[in-house]
Amino acid sequence: MELFSKLKKEETKKDNEKVLYQDEHLSLIDYEDWVVLKEKDGVICIPYLIETNQIIVRQEYIPSYKYADGQEYHLALVGGGIEQGESPEMALLRELQEEAGLVLRDNFKIEFMKPLFVSKHASSKWYPCILTLTENDYHEIMVKGDGSKFESMAQVAKVDVKYLKSLNASDVITEYMLEMFKRYVNL
Repeated sequence: MELFSKLKKEETKKDNEKVLYQDEHLSLIDYEDWVVLKEKDGVICIPYLIETNQIIVRQEYIPSYKYADGQEYHLALVGGGIEQGESPEMALLRELQEEAGLVLRDNFKIEFMKPLFVSKHASSKWYPCILTLTENDYHEIMVKGDGSKFESMAQVAKVDVKYLKSLNASDVITEYMLEMFKRYVNL
């Protein structure tokens, strides 16, 4: 397979670490006889618009999920990878603009929950956040996405909190965040 023609066996910075595969999105590392999936860390949040009692969610076309279950669109939250040189806060501000069309006021304080690993085979951490926003905390702009084909296929929706229990998450991090939000609003 062409994919495996990119396999490399080369020493890297850590002792006992070898790169098995690497592309612009991920690396597979052999470390202490364990295959580690190395990707960017990420941010994920639920913007909660308190005056309207709504959260912002997304319907996204996700090829890996479609491959597994055949479904075209999946429920997702605002979030994405932390780019090189970005802090989690900077990444979240960028993702809010790209994916939700929200620009936070300059002095808005973002508070993340404890960062979590996605699985025991992946080294990336996700920084979860529930953003409780009043109308004075943000202004809205047109959702532009990141310029990718799949991002342009996504749709943003504001969902009233009373419909929260009917949302059907497709992945662990979305389900986790929805459960955390239900606790947050005592549902």
